[in-house]
Amino acid sequence: MVPVADAHTHSNPVKGLGMEKIAPKFKEAGGWFLAVVGLSPWHYGMEGTLENYERALKVVLAEAERAREAGLKASALFGFHPADVDKLLGSMSPEEVLSRGLEVLKIVEKYLAKGDLDGVGEVGRQHYKTTPVAVVISEMIMNRALEVARDYGAVVHLHLEQGGRITALDIKDRINRTNANKEKVVVHHARGKSLEAAVEEGLVATVPGVKGSLERAVKLEPLYMIESDHIDDPKRPGVVVYPWEMARVQRELLEEGLVDEDYLWKINVENIKRTYGVEGP
Repeated sequence: MVPVADAHTHSNPVKGLGMEKIAPKFKEAGGWFLAVVGLSPWHYGMEGTLENYERALKVVLAEAERAREAGLKASALFGFHPADVDKLLGSMSPEEVLSRGLEVLKIVEKYLAKGDLDGVGEVGRQHYKTTPVAVVISEMIMNRALEVARDYGAVVHLHLEQGGRITALDIKDRINRTNANKEKVVVHHARGKSLEAAVEEGLVATVPGVKGSLERAVKLEPLYMIESDHIDDPKRPGVVVYPWEMARVQRELLEEGLVDEDYLWKINVENIKRTYGVEGP
């Protein structure tokens, strides 16, 4: 079986399994790489102060290091999730929320400059009902994140709506306007028509590693990556999918003849090496 990469996952050592348990199970299932994406402070039992965002960032760094200690390659990312905008708007003014998001990106920039952090994420837009001002704030933060990622040659993960071609065209335009590196901008959790549009428009994307989504994805050119988007929340176990289950699904597709090893190698190894700048397995 081809080595399996998880291009976007979360790990919560405070409330969930944590990388101490996740990494060995993933490695045993054939895993070789994890992109460990930060959670907001409250997921780790902290309030959303600026200082706690930095503490949350350090949790991500520690979790990525635990993955490496288990024998995996790992990249660490941290950002300001669009859901943070909605949550903080309950107690802060729009101007204050925008300032908080941009201040978090300054912290991210500091750790990118030191070489401790590998990327920015998640940032982007809400994919659920929200207010117009929350979307505007989120887009302003996303634009700045694209600039930060550009300046440091870092990857950036975008949390977006499933808007198909419209979403893909909007992100292409933002990449062009910010002069970001197209190969480092990842349209995260793209499914169905949104994944098809991203691939056709030449954008980097990740698809959830669940059977239905992958059965549709493998009909496309191997220009995307696969993610578990595992949120590591004991209240929602296995959501979206465990990394090791994601590996099992790919083995099933291989056994069913829906995909071959060369195709899996491209999306699990070649695309990961190019986007994340890591050495292969």
